[in-house]
Formats: sequence, C-alpha cells, structure tokens
Amino acid sequence: MNLLPITQQTCHEAAWVLAAAFVDEPVSQMIYKKMSPEKRQRNLFLDFAVELDVCVRFGYPLQICEGGKVIAAAAIYQPGAYPPPLLEQIRIFIKSIWGHEYFDLRPWLVWLAESNKTHPQKAHYFLEYLGVLPEYQGKGYGSAILRSITTKADTENVGCYLETTSPQNVPLYQRYGFKTFKEKNILGLNTWFMWREAVVETHLA
Repeated sequence: MNLLPITQQTCHEAAWVLAAAFVDEPVSQMIYKKMSPEKRQRNLFLDFAVELDVCVRFGYPLQICEGGKVIAAAAIYQPGAYPPPLLEQIRIFIKSIWGHEYFDLRPWLVWLAESNKTHPQKAHYFLEYLGVLPEYQGKGYGSAILRSITTKADTENVGCYLETTSPQNVPLYQRYGFKTFKEKNILGLNTWFMWREAVVETHLA
C-alpha cells in the first residue's frame, strides 16, 4: 500500500475513483436525480476532476496506489487553505457545469450554501471527500487515509472536520475520534457535521 499525495499526473485517475465511490451517495443522487448510474458517474468525474485539480495546487489531497493503480483518494485542505481563492471557486463552478448532462443546478447551490454555514472557524484539516473503489472497500484503505490525516493534525495540534450524509460512515469516523457536533436536514437529507479535536501527547518529566 502506497499512500502518496495526488499529483497533476494522477488527478484524473483519482477523480474516477471518487466518482465510482460516490455514485450512490445521497447528495450525488439528489443532485443528479433521474440519471442512470453511468451518466451520474460521468458527471461526478467532471466535478471531481476540477475539484482535485484545485486541491492539488492549494490543498493536501492523498491517494493510495497498488500495482500502479489508484484505488483510494481524498480531497483534503490544510488549515487556512479552505475555501480556495475566489477565482478558483468560480472555475470549479464553471467547469463542473461544462460538458454535463442536463441537471437542476438549484439543489447543488442550496446544498453548498447550507453546509458552508456550519464550517468551523477554528484551525483544522478539512476532509472534503474520501472514496475507495467499490471492489476495494472494506479492506482498510479509507482507514489508512484517516489515520494519516488525523496523525498529521495531532502533530500540528489542530482539529479535523468533515461532513457526511451516509449514516454507515458515521461509526467509521467515530472510531478515529470524530464526534457529531450538529445534525441538519438539507433538502431532505440528514447530514452529520463532525469534528475531531487534536490529541496531544504529554510527557511527564
């Protein structure tokens, strides 16, 4: 298992990993409703490709490779790096629409506005997206990324933050110290907003 930063060279492959992992995720289904899974996955790839391109330049994205193949990926922003510069946000918005199958943009905009209201102000690592190829799920790859980012956050004495609409993911995040500080219904989807305080070791003399 090789845990490495995502690069411009692996950005698109990592985007396909996230698209495959999120194709049946509740927010994806809400935004791209009435689409076949294949069309939804293609649209998600366009979204994640531009998101990761920005994250490579301004954030701290990670990937896991085996046999030269990306099998897990995460879009992560270090303290102070999220949100990215305004021009990059506009670029994400435009490129996320360009080339898509037709979809109603309004739920996506509502989702972003409502979730951003809960974003913490304290210094933190933001785990925006974490996904593993379906055939590799349940084998510890997501946990490896969680261990890496929480260990780094502890070393820097800063928190970690994430959002999820998938109830089955909540226990996994709890095992790594995340606690739900708010639950909110957005457009019919229950959303868990989770925070993890840094764990700082103290050594007695």
